Amino acid sequence: MRFDFFQPGRDPEPEGWEDFRRARELTAIWSYDVIRASFDGSWARPLLCVARDGERVVGAVGALRSGRGPFLLDVRLPAHSNGPTWVLPDGAEGRAVIRGFERAARKEFGPWLAGVVYRMVTEPALPLVARRGAVVRHSPGTTLLPVRWTSADGWLATLSGSRRASLRRQARRVEQDGTLRVETGAGRTDLDPAELADLHERQAVRITSRPAPAGRGPAALAGRLLARPAAAFDRRLPLPAAYFAELIRRDDVWTVSYHDGDRLIGVAVVYDHPVTPMYGPFAALTPAEGGRKDLFFYSYTRIVEHAVAGKAESLYAGRGFVDEKRSLGFEYLPMRLVAVPRWALG
Repeated sequence: MRFDFFQPGRDPEPEGWEDFRRARELTAIWSYDVIRASFDGSWARPLLCVARDGERVVGAVGALRSGRGPFLLDVRLPAHSNGPTWVLPDGAEGRAVIRGFERAARKEFGPWLAGVVYRMVTEPALPLVARRGAVVRHSPGTTLLPVRWTSADGWLATLSGSRRASLRRQARRVEQDGTLRVETGAGRTDLDPAELADLHERQAVRITSRPAPAGRGPAALAGRLLARPAAAFDRRLPLPAAYFAELIRRDDVWTVSYHDGDRLIGVAVVYDHPVTPMYGPFAALTPAEGGRKDLFFYSYTRIVEHAVAGKAESLYAGRGFVDEKRSLGFEYLPMRLVAVPRWALG
């Protein structure tokens, strides 16, 4: 197999990439144009390593590089949070792609490459990257809803009485709010990418700037020390206006938008898929900023309706807010972070 690294911010799309993406039914996250747009103004440079057997694309690994000095190649892509960002053939060839990618990375980046960090590694995928010398740590897991119903009412019936009642109450408040406009659909041309990027940045700041544990004593000190490196090692990638401009116009990206008059106050993005759609970024203004408090849960009502209507088998909802998602019927899928030092690569 041959391995080639591409920088979407600089290089043209690899020959045969879009055909491969469609054949493997990969979501819009893997579109070369979408990856390229994520580079605009970002501190991280996206990379795509493509594996070929002859001229045929057989696998790929998406990663990020940041900084100018020695670095860890960070295997993840913007807005992806449901599993490792690789696409592999089955069986032994999958392991061969991983090891070939690592050898190619050592050759491509030379002594600047200190190692590779594999994020969001699911339990079944762990044997592909765990090895002697690797550091394996728990990381936030993802969430998955098996879609077993022919209507959203079937889903609601499986929830606790209190959650079912609260969802219906929230839906009434949203739908009876005469100042609130809710629109859904794919291929959106009516949304301002700059507004979407601003909303996403506000949401990211709120999530990542939660205060560390207060107080005195050993427990509080340990909490502060542990909170800091965790946030630093899993920085959220900014999603620029160019990313949303490329994304929301696509037929395979479905959104729920909320407007108060002409002002965008909330949005939920779904990376559509015939079998496993993925709930991507959600962002909204707080009530103090002019938003509404029910938009997060209401988005799940609409997105589950969309998944059921599309006859999906399951719906991913990413990391974070696990207790809330469990109350909506989602299962928790544990994931790991695997850091492989340079000497153990390949």
